[in-house]
Amino acid sequence: MEQTRPATPVRRGWVPRQRTAPGVTPPVVVPPGRRLRLVVVLVAGALALLCMGGVGVAFVLYANVTTPDRSTPETAALSFLDAYLLQRDDVVADLHLCEQPSIAPLTAYRTDTVEWEQRQGTLSAMTIGQLTTESSGQDRAVLTVEVERRLPTGGLITRLTDRWRITTVDEDGWRVCQVERLT
Repeated sequence: MEQTRPATPVRRGWVPRQRTAPGVTPPVVVPPGRRLRLVVVLVAGALALLCMGGVGVAFVLYANVTTPDRSTPETAALSFLDAYLLQRDDVVADLHLCEQPSIAPLTAYRTDTVEWEQRQGTLSAMTIGQLTTESSGQDRAVLTVEVERRLPTGGLITRLTDRWRITTVDEDGWRVCQVERLT
């Protein structure tokens, strides 16, 4: 028996072209899996763009939340006093100080308060009063503020009020540069 060869070679996965009427274009045959690949690539590209946009938005939001407000002398002074006296957070307080601050009297005031609390075994309460602007220029402002300490002693509460003069300067935003005790 003699073997005969087929007229056309057989290719795996190959479909013979269909004959169409003259003047009619044959339909485009998309190989299986190619459409799926295209969809996957488009979805992956869209997700990559969304992620990159999300990182940008997250960075801007983070910067806005963590940057302290130093837009006015008053906000810089109040934020500094809150961080330094009430929260006792030196890292945050340093964000509101100029390059060469002079705050030794306020440091001694806070140290005295902390030592008193340790001796008494209790906590004191502080209130920062209204800030008053004494003088204000384009890059320097002088403010006064009253700080009230309430110290519980033997069932009684002692109230001590101290007045402070705070000098702020505009160094890429307002910053506290000097603190003096007035009373």
